[in-house]
Amino acid sequence: MKSGYRQEVLNVLLAQLLQERGVIAAPENVIRLGHSLHRKMPDVMVNFQGLRTIIEGEVDDQPNAREKALSSIRKRVEDGIAHIGIAVIYPAFLRNVVFNVVKQSLADCDLEIAIVTESIQTGFITGDVDYLESSLRHVFDHLVAEDVVAEAVATLEVGIDKFASTLASKPGDIGRVAEILGIRSLEEKPEREEED
Repeated sequence: MKSGYRQEVLNVLLAQLLQERGVIAAPENVIRLGHSLHRKMPDVMVNFQGLRTIIEGEVDDQPNAREKALSSIRKRVEDGIAHIGIAVIYPAFLRNVVFNVVKQSLADCDLEIAIVTESIQTGFITGDVDYLESSLRHVFDHLVAEDVVAEAVATLEVGIDKFASTLASKPGDIGRVAEILGIRSLEEKPEREEED
């Protein structure tokens, strides 16, 4: 364990800095997925322009900090927990800055930042908190400009067409699939109606 501030302190301060720049932040949110007992604990959860954005921070004196942060945000985007994932690598000197100036030191220092969405992934780029805030705005603009929904619909249509084509070539399976899905022919009456 390294001495000085833990990364969670830096994460909360980063969230405060982002909040001061107009980003609504809620550090250390707990997200429950479905009925799972497993908790997902993002470092910082930000609702930016209606998009769930998760920032995972690591300090550069930790082994594999970049890989851990990048892997974590990729997983959060893939799992649908976040629309945007941002990996932030803090410089190690921040751990030992006097507390009453650590927030300003964080605002002024260079961070390593990587961004992941469903459609883009950047490598690590160096920039300060203002750069991070502008990157959030740029990614938002990119997501709005790109037709992600249309692409998802097109992908679904291809899958449905492929499934239907495969099913059509196997008439015996059509009845079984219809039964599983609760589909009945128009001539059949539901059992309840037959009793009346």
